[in-house]
Amino acid sequence: MLEVKDLCHQFGLVDVLKGINLTVEPGEIVCLLGASGSGKSTLLRIIAGLEPLQSGAISFAGKPLAQPGAEPPADTRQFGMVFQDHVLFPHMSVGENVNFGLTHLPPEQARQRVRDQLALVGLDGFAERYPHTLSGGQQQRIALARALAPQPLLMLLDEPFASVDSTLRRQLREDTRRALRRANVPAIVVTHDAQEAMELADRIAVMGEGQIVQTGVPQQVWQQPVNRFVAELFGDTNAITGEAAGNGIATAFGVIPHPQIPVAAGSVCDVIVRRRGISVEALPGADVKVEDVRFLGERYLIVVRSNGQILRADTPTRPKVRTGDAVRLDFDSADVLVYFREFD
Repeated sequence: MLEVKDLCHQFGLVDVLKGINLTVEPGEIVCLLGASGSGKSTLLRIIAGLEPLQSGAISFAGKPLAQPGAEPPADTRQFGMVFQDHVLFPHMSVGENVNFGLTHLPPEQARQRVRDQLALVGLDGFAERYPHTLSGGQQQRIALARALAPQPLLMLLDEPFASVDSTLRRQLREDTRRALRRANVPAIVVTHDAQEAMELADRIAVMGEGQIVQTGVPQQVWQQPVNRFVAELFGDTNAITGEAAGNGIATAFGVIPHPQIPVAAGSVCDVIVRRRGISVEALPGADVKVEDVRFLGERYLIVVRSNGQILRADTPTRPKVRTGDAVRLDFDSADVLVYFREFD
C-alpha cells in the first residue's frame, strides 16, 4: 500500500533521516521503534504531509503520492492520525467528535457510522458524553474512533498510549490492534516501547540515528537482532565485555560457550545476555558474588558482581542463594548474543 523510497531529511545542518526505505502492505501494522531523537516521528509527519518532503519519494497503492515540490496537503491524503495528545474538541460531545470528519455523509448514515465506530472501540452508548467526563484511556479510544470513522486508507499513530498508565496501556494496545484489524486498515505506529511494538506489530522497523537499522516480524527481530543496539531494545538484557577464547567467550563471569568465533583469540566483543538465560548456583570460593536478591512479583531478580561488572538474572522460583554467596553461572546459548567489534 505504502512505499517510502530513499527519504532524507534535515533540520538545519542536522541529518534527521538518512536514506529511509519502508513499505507497508495492505492491512499490515508496522511499528517504528526507536529512542527519542531517532527520527521516527519526523518520518511519520512527512508521510502524513505535516512536514515537507525534502528528498526521496512516497507512493501509495502503486501511484506516486509525494516528491519534493509535488506534495498534496495532509487533508487530501485520506490518512487517519492519532497522536499522544488526542486533542478532542471539549465543547463537542463524544458523538460529535467522532462525527467531525463525516460531513460528506447523509445525516442518518453518519449517525450509524458514529455508533459503529464507538462500538468498535468498546464505547457503545457514550455518544452523549463529553470528553472531560472520560478517563484518559477512554479519550484515546474516542480519538481512535474519530480517526477511523472516515474510513482512512492508512492510519498513522504517534506514541498513542504514552500519556496513560502502564496497566491501561496494555489494554489500549489490544483494543487498538483489534480495531485496526476489524477495520482492515494498514497502519504505522510510532513507539519507543519494545514491548508495545511486539504486542501491536505485524512487522517492526527499528530506527536509530535517522536510519532503519533492522526490519522484520517481531520474532525475527527479537531472536536475531543485527547488532547490540537492537538487542538491548528488546527484553531485560545485560551487556558485558568479553574476549574470544578457544571455543567460547571469556568474561568476568566465566567462559560462555560460543560455537563460531570468526576472530582471533583475544579479540574484544560485546556480549548481550538476557536475564532469563542465566542460572545461578552456589559455589563456595568462586569469584562471582551475589550482591542482591529481590522479589518482583512473578519472578525473582538476582544481582551478581565480578571484577567490577554486574549481571542480573531472572528466575520464576525462589532462589537458593542469598546476598553475599559465592556462585557459578550457567548460560543458555539461546539467550546469549555476541557482537565482535571488528564487524560492527
